[in-house]
Amino acid sequence: MKLTVNRDALVQALSRIQGVISRKASLPILSNVLVEATAEGLLRVAATDLDVTIDGWIPAGVEQDGRTTVNGKRLFEVTKSLSEGDIYLDLTQEDRLMIRSGKVEFVLNCTNGDEYPALPSSEGVEFVAVDGEVLRELIERTMFSVSSDDSRPNLNGVYFCALGEGRVRMVSTDGHRLSLGERVAERGEEIPSGDPLIIPRKGLSELKRVLDEVGREVRFGFMENNLVLSAEDLTLFIRLIDLKFPDYKAVIPKSNQYQILIDRLTFLGALKRIGLLASDRTKSVKIELQPGLMTLTSENSDMGRAREELSISGFDGQQLEIAFNARYVRDILSILTADRVEMSLNQELAPGLFREEDNSAYLFVVMPIRV
Repeated sequence: MKLTVNRDALVQALSRIQGVISRKASLPILSNVLVEATAEGLLRVAATDLDVTIDGWIPAGVEQDGRTTVNGKRLFEVTKSLSEGDIYLDLTQEDRLMIRSGKVEFVLNCTNGDEYPALPSSEGVEFVAVDGEVLRELIERTMFSVSSDDSRPNLNGVYFCALGEGRVRMVSTDGHRLSLGERVAERGEEIPSGDPLIIPRKGLSELKRVLDEVGREVRFGFMENNLVLSAEDLTLFIRLIDLKFPDYKAVIPKSNQYQILIDRLTFLGALKRIGLLASDRTKSVKIELQPGLMTLTSENSDMGRAREELSISGFDGQQLEIAFNARYVRDILSILTADRVEMSLNQELAPGLFREEDNSAYLFVVMPIRV
């Protein structure tokens, strides 16, 4: 294998697979990246951990085709260290990859490409064009509440469902909070409705990373138990969680007695301050509501207590006290962008519902803490 390739293009291709390569894999070769030069003038850069696969292609001046695998982290670091412009790659008969740029030369040990696991193919997948920016926002606003409890694997991902009329819904929950988003994601063609599925946490991270890079114009489809996303020069395969997602609709309040409007950044800042003295065990902050006024308090027997008052609108009751894990509410406020948020409540032990003002596309539910 001999070729010349643009350094920046190779760095970008290697950067996108860093989250996929396994540092502590049971199969050492999964720490490697597959590098393959074709007679058509393309360089393939691919990696898999057997659950997530990224398969990308970049143009190259190929003198001799061939394939090999090399440590993905080390090749990325070496390539990043080189000057801009073209670099020369040469695979020797001793399974060593020579990398040369100007007067700089590296030689990395390789493993035969035939030993790398077979990569999935998107051939035969029925793709549909979707809006990658909409998908990215849906992921951003739901993945933070995915469960990290491996004893509940059906919660270790985001529920995804195409609803018809171009709409898709994504939901996540860890049993203490829930995030739901629903948006029109079609891009010129109808997204067919189908059975719901669960996209695992790591797959979501890589999907968001790809969408951050490629933007709006993407296509997706399904192959066996995989979600397949295709962009101009890469394909992403994500093995899905083959379990049933819980009945998330049961925890969403059907009606709410009180709707409180509050400035988002003011609320967020207060929660950060008052949360500094929250209980180490529950992280709880108590919220006391009166007409026009919200009072946040926290207490820690080892450190002390804190209190702050905020102006609100919309509350018309006598008084209501409720407590939440401060981090759960901060997570919601941090990923939203509206100036004001709506907090809907019923009683002190009923779930709280949070939304952006005048935006029904997203809702967030947080379970209260008994105080």
